[in-house]
Amino acid sequence: MKRLVGSIAIALLFSAGASANNWSSDPRPSDGETQFYVNLSGEVPQRCRMFTTQDRSIELDVNDAQADDSEFKFQAWCNTGSSKGTLVIGAQAFEHQNGTDVIPLSVSFNGTTGTIDSTNNASNSHAIVTDIQVSNDSQGNMGAYNILKIKPEVNGFETAGEYSTAMYVALYPK
Repeated sequence: MKRLVGSIAIALLFSAGASANNWSSDPRPSDGETQFYVNLSGEVPQRCRMFTTQDRSIELDVNDAQADDSEFKFQAWCNTGSSKGTLVIGAQAFEHQNGTDVIPLSVSFNGTTGTIDSTNNASNSHAIVTDIQVSNDSQGNMGAYNILKIKPEVNGFETAGEYSTAMYVALYPK
């Protein structure tokens, strides 16, 4: 008998513990409806987007010191409450295929300028770090085009052959 009472007590203890973790909804007296309210939450991380319609390969005019700047146009958007973002621009040196000769590049964006050459390049710094206006439209409107200008600084004594590099344009939420 003691065993039976002990078993019933343990069974009641486990069933009481299990029901304490569950929710129950009582019916309304008027129409019998029963319902649960469920709290929902979620978080969207900060992020930015850039958009361009132009080709991302640009052939620079390295034949003429008087050549026009090459331009790269893009739109910018961030999902922050601010209409500002931080734009970072840089590249490795614009280097000859022989691995030693370099043509410096002058880059400018919204009045901020920088130089990319054998001493100032992506290995040790960015050419430009600046705050820019970005769209923060919740419908995804990317806003106006921004223009990055790139110009090789040629002196007329460059070694013949192909020069190349890849430039990065990064946008961070502010």
